Amino acid sequence: MEGRVSYNAGRCASARLASMAIFICSLLSLSLALPIPITSAATSTASTSTVVAFDAPFLGAPPSASPAVVGVVASTDGKGYYVLRADGTVDAYGATNYGSLAAGSLPTGITATGIALDSATGGYWIVASNGGVQGFNAPFHGETLVPPRGWGQHPAAVAIAASPDGSGYYVLRANGAVYSYGVKGHGSLASHLFYRTIAPVVAVALAVDPMTGGYWIATSTGNVASFDAPNYGSPLADAHGKYGGVPVSSLAAATSGSGYYVLRANGEIDGYGATLHGSIAATNAMPVGGFASALSVNPTTGGYYVSIDVTPISGYLNPLRALTSLLPQEIDQGVDYCGSGPIYALGNGVVDNLYDPGWPSGVFISYRLTSGAAKGRYVFVAENVTPSVAIGQHVTATTVVGVLHDAKTCLETGWADPPASPEQAAGHVEYNGKNTTAYGLNFSALLQALGARPGLPQPFGPPGPLPSGWPTW
Repeated sequence: MEGRVSYNAGRCASARLASMAIFICSLLSLSLALPIPITSAATSTASTSTVVAFDAPFLGAPPSASPAVVGVVASTDGKGYYVLRADGTVDAYGATNYGSLAAGSLPTGITATGIALDSATGGYWIVASNGGVQGFNAPFHGETLVPPRGWGQHPAAVAIAASPDGSGYYVLRANGAVYSYGVKGHGSLASHLFYRTIAPVVAVALAVDPMTGGYWIATSTGNVASFDAPNYGSPLADAHGKYGGVPVSSLAAATSGSGYYVLRANGEIDGYGATLHGSIAATNAMPVGGFASALSVNPTTGGYYVSIDVTPISGYLNPLRALTSLLPQEIDQGVDYCGSGPIYALGNGVVDNLYDPGWPSGVFISYRLTSGAAKGRYVFVAENVTPSVAIGQHVTATTVVGVLHDAKTCLETGWADPPASPEQAAGHVEYNGKNTTAYGLNFSALLQALGARPGLPQPFGPPGPLPSGWPTW
């Protein structure tokens, strides 16, 4: 039977704790024979770490390099944790490593998006954006793969959560649909008119209530819906329907079963019916361009781990990191995305153009990169975007070049030709109206390496060539 949904009717059941200094333990490897450090305060080392611990044992973290860090999950005994990268690599700290996805096994445009612990075996499951699930020392219960050319009807899988007893798992898709494998389903956002009238609904996280077996779903715009689980509140409810625009990226249940934590992209953590243990945002320790990507509660201490995606390449950072309701669309001349919020420059550059009537909405922002592997190349941000810069302005990876105001509309971004009239994407001579170009694939690969969800390759014709010496990622 489908569970009843609570639409943000709850109140935050716990007061926010005062800001505290958070100490992050050294990144040096520690002998497991030594006492395990429990962090409760942070230092500036948070700017270089991809995992931050709050009242939980810190044992190390992967380097700040591509591929992006997309997940973290505490081991069942609370003595360690696993970190997942976008290519399916799993790093274990204080816990047994049961394996990773084979190198290069994910199809083009597909990334690993979530990891969940099997409490029965101590192993784990990994889900990919195409809905594929693979178990490592954990039984396979099923998967629903996105069929070829089926992205519109079958949005990407964004999260996986295990049942408390280890009998199975749930897979969440970006439209709020939940698929149950080995366990009872409790409903989903996709089946409710309230959510289907908001376009698009982008679900980002799923957490199972250890007390009821139901679950909570969080959306990028700060909503939390409950299914056979009590609703304690949400960032959207706190804002009285006027959400502030910092994307929600993760959700985790408190070990006591009394509530949950909501993580935002800037590292802020809100506790609903659960005791706070600090946050990256409270210490102003988020690295420039960093994105708080996942949250996991330590079952022994009740503290938690936050993973940080900070993957600078040649000084470039993820330009889409602050967009909410972000939905990848097709790769053609560039990469199309629907969403809402600010778009940053890729890196250091100079703005050359803002408008061209030949593009939807008449906007074609282009800037020339002045540093990094693509120095001298041009980047464009076009279509339904309002420019925030001026021609001749010098920009950096922290400069907002434009704003996408409405999640119902889309932008296109990619490599541009040098300024001309009309303004053109670099791949326009390869584009037949339906195909993916080599320039679009290249730019999508760069965005993926920087931690953004890649675009969706199209099957209509060959992509064409890239010029000799074009940078690859």
